[in-house]
Amino acid sequence: MRNELTNLLPLDRQRALSREYLFRIGVIIAVLTTALTFSAAVLLIPTYVLLEESANAKNMQLTKTTATLSSADERALSARLTALSSNAATLVALSHTPSVSATVRAVLAIARPGITLSGFSYAPSSGAGKDSGTIGLSGVSATRDALRSYQLALQSAPFALSAALPVSAYAKDANIAFTITVTLSP
Repeated sequence: MRNELTNLLPLDRQRALSREYLFRIGVIIAVLTTALTFSAAVLLIPTYVLLEESANAKNMQLTKTTATLSSADERALSARLTALSSNAATLVALSHTPSVSATVRAVLAIARPGITLSGFSYAPSSGAGKDSGTIGLSGVSATRDALRSYQLALQSAPFALSAALPVSAYAKDANIAFTITVTLSP
């Protein structure tokens, strides 16, 4: 006898049975795929939570470090900028101020018959407001008239605002020691 199986069902029923079989296999595959996807998602949840916490910690650390560095750098930059601005203001003020040597040359260029200069002193301006520098001239004058004309010449010089001479300098008639304080124009 042969072991050949014979299907006695009608052809419509055989096709329906075959479709049901394929439908069941499809359902099983879909259920297994869904179960596999769900289990993979459940296994990824701890990884997601760990990565999220790590990212939050790194962001907080970055924010804290940035705030620390930026505030320290901003303070240093602000202090440096203030110092540079002050230096620039000083340099601008110096660029408009005549040099001491030019002022001394101008003082020496004034005619002084009968006057012998023995000393100079220079006090620069303090830089605040309209304060100007001063030059102190000391020496010996042969006569009162020579001293008075030298004082007037200094006072009328373009670099001078005033030339102050104490009245006590006129007490002697000849060989008068004097000190004239010339206030410089700004």
